[in-house]
Amino acid sequence: NAALAGVGNLTLARSDLLSQAPGRFDLIVANPPYLLDASERAYRHGGGMLGAGLSLAIVDAALERLEAGGSLLLYTGVAMVEGGDPFLARIHERLASREWDWDYQELDPDVFAEELDSPAYREAERIAVVGLRVTRPA
Repeated sequence: NAALAGVGNLTLARSDLLSQAPGRFDLIVANPPYLLDASERAYRHGGGMLGAGLSLAIVDAALERLEAGGSLLLYTGVAMVEGGDPFLARIHERLASREWDWDYQELDPDVFAEELDSPAYREAERIAVVGLRVTRPA
């Protein structure tokens, strides 16, 4: 994709979260799996918290490794429970005591509706796609 876009000033790294990628980052872009998958297939399974576990782990890793002025762009899904957004609540907890510039937006209110029929999602009302941008102060 970088070559097709004519972008040359970037380094791509394959890593388990950021553990094998040294240094600090100007930009981290992530679109992790965000569903609960009984078979725990890597391309679908987002882990705990109704599939949001991996997304939260990415946020935690990124907050520690962003360069001043650097940003995390996260596209993920969230299982909404009791009219609330538990992922957003966790993001508030992580960012409340820090001077981060961030925004969060629900991009699609209802995806993978068929997943709600599975026992794993009995608490969930819907699964929404959200976007999160977090920028470390310069």
